[in-house]
Amino acid sequence: MPFLHEGCRVLTAAVGLGVLAGLFGCGSSASEGGDGGGGGALTVLAASSLTDAFGELEVRFEEQNPGVEVRQSFESSSTLLTQIQQGAPADVFAPASEEEMDTAMEEGLAGGEPEVFAENREVVMVPKDNPAGIEGLRDVAKPGVKLVLAEEGVPAADYALEILGKAEEEYGVGFEKSVLSNVVSREADVRASVNRVVVGDADATFGYASDYTPDIRDRVQMVPIPPDLNITATYPVAVLEDAKEPDLAREWVDLVTGEEGRRVLEKWGFEPAA
Repeated sequence: MPFLHEGCRVLTAAVGLGVLAGLFGCGSSASEGGDGGGGGALTVLAASSLTDAFGELEVRFEEQNPGVEVRQSFESSSTLLTQIQQGAPADVFAPASEEEMDTAMEEGLAGGEPEVFAENREVVMVPKDNPAGIEGLRDVAKPGVKLVLAEEGVPAADYALEILGKAEEEYGVGFEKSVLSNVVSREADVRASVNRVVVGDADATFGYASDYTPDIRDRVQMVPIPPDLNITATYPVAVLEDAKEPDLAREWVDLVTGEEGRRVLEKWGFEPAA
């Protein structure tokens, strides 16, 4: 699986909180015995599309804060919100949609004003040999195309539906229905849906431009979505109200929203926040 992050990960939304807590506790913790270097463990819940960028920032953060361990869980934004609502221990929340963050704010789960730190756009991802002959968005509606999407409620899937709604006006009534009739699988998050294309189990999926990472470029290709039909995905980040390490959490937010964070995010295909 090319997208697995080396840190601890929550596996599914259905994982019980006891198991979830155990996963967050895996590995050596600087706060358990420590090395006298300040210590502490920062827990970050982030959208799966941030896996690579936040993985690189994790290394930098730990270098800048000797003795601190960053524990990250990368899942769909909707799954992460559910975990927070159910009391999962975490310090920072970084979803791929402002909708989940707005809910967290309304329910008093976020302890500070969120900051939008990056933007993203959707693309159609197809295998390198492109067996279904998909050259543009219109082709995703062709009969027999094996399309995979993330689960309903996952921002990448919601954005895809928004795009299809716009395309309906341009390509004609029935376009959206034709595309959705080609869906053969719903995956837990956008990285999982992209992986189905990477391994050749599907003809196409809707993913983010940032999901076209170096490790898969020899196995997939991107089909751009017309700009007038595309969407802009916005990524907010905030310290959570029940953060066990609020000072470290604020430092993480500063790193992500600062110049160094912007450089790393742009390296991994994100656009700077407007």
